[in-house]
Amino acid sequence: MVKTIKRLLSYVKADKMIFSISVGLLILASGLELISPLIAKRMIDSVMTPAFDTGNLPVLLLIQLLSLYLLLNIVGSLFRYLSILKLRKMANQIVKRMRDQLFGHLQQLPIAYFDKLPAGKIVARITNDTEVLRSSFYVSVISNLLSNLIQIIGVYIAIFLLNARLGAALLLLLPLLILWQHFYTRKASKYNLAMREYISQISGQLNEFVQGVAVIQAFQKEQQLLQEFRQTVTKWFNVGKKALLLDAGAAWGLGTFLRNGTILLVVTTLASFFLNGQLAISAGLLYAFIDYINRLFDPIEGMVQTVAGVQQSLAAGTRIFALADEKIESQETKNIQIEKGAVAFQDVSFGYTSDQTVLHHIDFAAEPGETVALVGHTGSGKSSILNLLFRFYEPSNGAILIDDQNISDYSRQSLRHFMAIVMQDPYLFSGTIASNINMGDKNISDDMVLSALKQVGAEYLVQRYPEGIYHPVVEKGQAFSSGERQLISFARALVFNPKILILDEATSHVDTQTEVIIQKAMEVLQKGRTTFIIAHRLSTIKEADEILVLEDGRIVERGSHQRLLEKAGIYYQMYQMQAAQLSA
Repeated sequence: MVKTIKRLLSYVKADKMIFSISVGLLILASGLELISPLIAKRMIDSVMTPAFDTGNLPVLLLIQLLSLYLLLNIVGSLFRYLSILKLRKMANQIVKRMRDQLFGHLQQLPIAYFDKLPAGKIVARITNDTEVLRSSFYVSVISNLLSNLIQIIGVYIAIFLLNARLGAALLLLLPLLILWQHFYTRKASKYNLAMREYISQISGQLNEFVQGVAVIQAFQKEQQLLQEFRQTVTKWFNVGKKALLLDAGAAWGLGTFLRNGTILLVVTTLASFFLNGQLAISAGLLYAFIDYINRLFDPIEGMVQTVAGVQQSLAAGTRIFALADEKIESQETKNIQIEKGAVAFQDVSFGYTSDQTVLHHIDFAAEPGETVALVGHTGSGKSSILNLLFRFYEPSNGAILIDDQNISDYSRQSLRHFMAIVMQDPYLFSGTIASNINMGDKNISDDMVLSALKQVGAEYLVQRYPEGIYHPVVEKGQAFSSGERQLISFARALVFNPKILILDEATSHVDTQTEVIIQKAMEVLQKGRTTFIIAHRLSTIKEADEILVLEDGRIVERGSHQRLLEKAGIYYQMYQMQAAQLSA
């Protein structure tokens, strides 16, 4: 807990000037407000009491004291407002930096991190949890704790000045408050961590529903998902109810008891002093004491309530720092230079987990400009090979060479600069057709974008819309057919002119007519490039220089299309099966 608080407070260092000004304004505000009871005491003892005795009201003195009383409270409120304003500015700047850092860190995490955590939880860390820190910790918690602490210290000073013995007696409250806060913190911490976890689960469930709504409705799973969602929300509600009861007991039950008990203690003590002739008690003095006691317990109750905000912030901070502390991919500084695009896998083995190997002793070589097709049933290891080539993962054993250079010795960014990939289900970003092709690279002109679209046979997309290449693309490009999304992704790959091209089952989700268009686009893309194709339809890889047939993570057959057919092995069986399905 202490470590998390220190890390949260470390973000304040960059805005220490704003923070210092805010603290100074809070001290001034509290100081001015604490003078008010003394002015009220003066009004009662010097104006009201003599007026009752003599019947003469000193109007001028009353107006002066009232004016001073109002002025101090107005100026104090203004200082407090300015302090909160400064803290809000600081909080916004801190959360902006925090989100920038988290997003930058997220981009450097290995793919394995995203495999083990739902997208909704990752989004919740950068949006929801940082918002909790902004609105709760860096504004409410800091301002309330500082303001309350300053006011408590100020009240004790004022009471000591009025009567030192009474002030010493009131110090006995502090151990009791510390013990109660320790108990409350332990309970509140458990509840708030649970609530944040349930909120994260709710975000994840909502995200999965939005992403998979078509499948959910098609398989009529709405009621099942609704039931699961209700269970999670009910768990969140039950924990929240316990936290609410704890907050209510802390803020009102104990607070009211201590406040009334302390007032009784003060009145009894003052009466004892008066009866023993140790203190002359005036109405104004009694009012000042009671006013200060109320001003003492308002911040005490506020601090107890603030603990809930502290616990929420700690829960959010713990989750954020768990993300920030995730180990990033190794950052090699050397940049690779790829001139030819010759690729070699040398005795490569790999597993996504330490106890499960999915690739066993993979050996093959692709000469510059050659096309290598990877064939096999689901789970045979096709995608794993290309994941290693792109360095999304690192091999457990063996080496991957490009132009006789071990890619593990070079930075991922420089490696991927010479490579392009077209996924089975291409992802289009919100923006325009142009931005999805140039990917924000200012070195790629509109003419280059248009040329790429034309070469892959997708110029009709530009002609269809009045905005041309600036036609809007909504999330994932849902307004385009799967074939059109594929062509846009082809143009994206072509415009970056890669040395090595990866086509991940690029024709598996399109009709036969669209497949012809895409096949022509693939021929344009492959020209002069080392190409790897994950093939679903074997008819599309007849011209491949080499076909690797995988089974259970091993290469069991290799050769050209014709040679593999003549061998009459696994590839032959797969080809015959597909041919029979097409003719049926």
